[in-house]
Amino acid sequence: MAQISIYAHRGGMLNAPENTVAAFKAAFSAGASAVECDIRRTADGQFVAFHDAAAGRLCGRNWKISETAWPHLKTLRVLGAEPIAHLDDILNLMILRPGCDFYFELALDKESDAADLALQIARAGVQARAFMLTFSPRRALLAAARAAVPGIGSAVMPLFPSRLLDTAWQAGASKVCTGWIGLPLAKQAFYLGAGVFNFARQAEEARLAGVEVSAGIANHPRDMRRLAELGARAVWTDDVRLAVKYL
Repeated sequence: MAQISIYAHRGGMLNAPENTVAAFKAAFSAGASAVECDIRRTADGQFVAFHDAAAGRLCGRNWKISETAWPHLKTLRVLGAEPIAHLDDILNLMILRPGCDFYFELALDKESDAADLALQIARAGVQARAFMLTFSPRRALLAAARAAVPGIGSAVMPLFPSRLLDTAWQAGASKVCTGWIGLPLAKQAFYLGAGVFNFARQAEEARLAGVEVSAGIANHPRDMRRLAELGARAVWTDDVRLAVKYL
């Protein structure tokens, strides 16, 4: 079996508060070669790493990120422990970790937001290790980011594990991140589709075309190994330490 990379979903949120600098640092220290964070824009135009549209679940204040200015959001603590990560914090970490990649999942409303994010990343000089990430129906965001910064990376999430290489080409992406989300039977549907559409063959065709296929989110050794056996070149997980142990 080929060497499998480990990618940390939301920074590996089973090991540290999600989408925080502490989580990103912990993931890289544990052995992840890339981390993913969700990017939103605040009321005053700042970019922050936050999954939910509002801060209630993680910070106890049900403030909408898009309607709240950064000076207010930076007073909050994720799970009572860590500050919300600002884009500048992430870019500084990327500069200090030259061998590591970042995936920015675009929880953004407008193509101009994606372009602005790409430009800020490029000003830090790390665009070659930054991958704009979104679901395939929202691939116009990826195109906007590339139009602003031609050298920035693109990664696409298909809705189902079929036509992976075509999905990458349509999105102009060099990375395909497939798998399941936290909905009932989503994992079962993925594995069913992987069997019907011959995931292993698709992953090999993508590799030969220069497109990386990753999969997850796997938090059990059984799923980690199964995804690797199916041909995923990287496995997404919330538990980097566990993945390092079993992959």
